[in-house]
Amino acid sequence: MLGVGSRRDCDEVIAAGRVKIDGRLVREPGVRVIPGVTRVDLDGAPLANLPRPVVLVLNKPPGYVSTVSDPMGRPTVLDLCKHVASRQRLFPVGRLDVNTTGVILLTNDGALCYRLTHPRFQIARVYMVRVRGLVDEQKLRRLSRMGGRRVEGGGGPRPIELVKTLGKEAILRITLHEGRHRQVRRMCESVGLRVVRLKRVQFGPITVRKLPLGAVRPLEKKEIERLRHAGCQDENT
Repeated sequence: MLGVGSRRDCDEVIAAGRVKIDGRLVREPGVRVIPGVTRVDLDGAPLANLPRPVVLVLNKPPGYVSTVSDPMGRPTVLDLCKHVASRQRLFPVGRLDVNTTGVILLTNDGALCYRLTHPRFQIARVYMVRVRGLVDEQKLRRLSRMGGRRVEGGGGPRPIELVKTLGKEAILRITLHEGRHRQVRRMCESVGLRVVRLKRVQFGPITVRKLPLGAVRPLEKKEIERLRHAGCQDENT
């Protein structure tokens, strides 16, 4: 939220009743503000010099942690973004394991970060997973029950797709709608499959197509708007 802290920090600040937007006390995260137009007060004082909204997409390579800092001294995804937004205080949107590659978004827009990470908005995350072990229909059904979301009014879980079989290995396409810790790896391990390689290829409408591993770029305005309207449109569900 406007460089005040992480999403969790800001949720706590808002819930404590310390924030007013255009003079109105807010206690629920996710309210959109417009830099230069919306007045935001924290503890009765205006937050001046609101930063311009920045959203970056990074094709994360292995070996980088998806946090702002790391107590073990490992490189972070922010280290790869310094040349693009060196003066911006950015936060990763969700996380990827240190050895998982692919799409990760970084932004200074707290409202957008909240929308993209809160389970109620059902933002799709698509993974390509190379696993070792036999993949049969029974395992695919079990994976679908664990990872799929049920659609209002009936409907079964979203299927897990078997893309290709490679001898003793296979490639799966898995779509999830919330980012639980090590969820894809735990799902595969629970049905006797060992993850050999894991890549997130899509987050909402954003992909890393044509973006080399380790490269980062700012999203275009139209891409940011698609992100703002991604997922479940009924915010009361």
